[in-house]
Amino acid sequence: MSGPIDHRDPPDEDPAAHRGPVVDIGAATVLDLVDRETAARPDAWAVREQGRPPVSYAELDRLADTVAAHLAGEFGIGHGDTVLIAARAGVDFTAVVLGTLRAGAAYLPVDMTYPRERIEQILGSSSARLTVLDEGVPGPAAERPDTATTTLTRLLAEYPDPPPPRPRLGPGDAAYVIFSSGSTGAPKGIVQTHRCLANLAAWQADGSGLGRGRRVLQCAPLTFDVSVQEIFYTLASGGCLYVPDPEVRRDPRDLIAFIIDEQVEVVDFPQSLIDILMSLPTTLAHAPALRHVISAGETVRVTPALEELLTSRPEITLHNHYGPAENHMVTSHSMSVERGNLEPRPPVGSLVWNTYIRILDEDQVPVPDGEVGEVYIGGVGVARGYTDPELTRTVFVADPFRPGARLYRTRDRGVWRADGTLQLLGRIDDLIKIRGNAVEPREPESRLTGLPGVKDAAVFGVARADGGTDLHAALTGDPPPPQELRRALLAALPDYMVPVRWWVTDELPYSANGKLDRRALPGPGARQLAVVPHQSNVSR
Repeated sequence: MSGPIDHRDPPDEDPAAHRGPVVDIGAATVLDLVDRETAARPDAWAVREQGRPPVSYAELDRLADTVAAHLAGEFGIGHGDTVLIAARAGVDFTAVVLGTLRAGAAYLPVDMTYPRERIEQILGSSSARLTVLDEGVPGPAAERPDTATTTLTRLLAEYPDPPPPRPRLGPGDAAYVIFSSGSTGAPKGIVQTHRCLANLAAWQADGSGLGRGRRVLQCAPLTFDVSVQEIFYTLASGGCLYVPDPEVRRDPRDLIAFIIDEQVEVVDFPQSLIDILMSLPTTLAHAPALRHVISAGETVRVTPALEELLTSRPEITLHNHYGPAENHMVTSHSMSVERGNLEPRPPVGSLVWNTYIRILDEDQVPVPDGEVGEVYIGGVGVARGYTDPELTRTVFVADPFRPGARLYRTRDRGVWRADGTLQLLGRIDDLIKIRGNAVEPREPESRLTGLPGVKDAAVFGVARADGGTDLHAALTGDPPPPQELRRALLAALPDYMVPVRWWVTDELPYSANGKLDRRALPGPGARQLAVVPHQSNVSR
């Protein structure tokens, strides 16, 4: 099934929007793009997982059909359902994802190291009908009476009947669900469409400069939307996914060795991981096949080490990608010595295909180019919304200049530069980025204020000298020791949402209008308790 995407772009005469090229990608879903590559290169490698033989496009196609047959025949999974997958990256995960989409459902990746309580929250919010577990990896198994459970092995076992006919999917059908930190104290689920995913994969293959048939590293956590990009750009462009062991991914030295040995051409890392990799004796400069370094999720900085990489290896291009999970990627800025556009704090760039941006003031009035306002995103990438309809209504708003179209309100401050690229200038709200992950302070704060001895809590980010950000917490009352605070939070939250520095103060700072003054934290007279490092330097 193929056809143009209904992206409801603003007309050419719309002066209030900047927009990307309008391109008919000739596909309604990302499955159309993957099917074309499978037909064109059935024997080419699709996935090379460390420790396993490589799998071809034809083999991956058969595995995906087997999964789809199990899902439909055994579990009644079909159009509009959601399948939660708690597994590690690799051949099996990729096959189950493709099989889920072929059955007409959306896939929801979940990290098995998440606390049981968080997985239960995600299960309840997503209304997933099936949970797929990787029996080879330990993790909490949250259960609900209305959710069936199976394993990767069972779904990949031979099925006696042929795969059922694929449901007729449209561009607006759900393709995947990603959960992120929520401002209400609970995680929020973002329901993204085939329209977005197909456009993203097509643009990366043919409009981004990355090219086709690349060796692409799959390193991003599967719960991070960058993983979606890694998988589907690769499979929609005839490339091969190179998947390191989890232990290799967690060790920067081993990760560099993997990139070198496997002749990886494309990597996607947050700035904090790039900085770590460039500080080692063997760096990305020693990877002879490397051609493209993508960075997203954190503010990109062209550090002296990164500039030296691009100068010594002029064939390498650095790509700065911007896009919240509620839209996925919306702008890109490519930098290289040949382009002559290296700068310490680069912009996030120009719009990708079939997307547009409005920069509006607090009254939703467009601001002139060169003036600062809030970034609103429109076009094919805008998600269906959150799993919580009430939350959806607060940030997915009607486009005041385009009847019937919607905008995603990012809460990012931005300005159009004279060269037509977008520069971001921080946040309007309190969102913090930790190793590429979005952290809403109210989520850990709500956990802290429920602990014995904690009267009040405020979580805030503090910039490090290397450009990264650490999470701090200021507490009032008589809180327990930091180790106990951390242990309590890790029972409910991922590691990146747990502060590494703790402060005790008599009272939190408030502004004259009675609002918490986060810029004044930890507050006058605060004393530091301890530093408790995060568990992983590489995970995002």
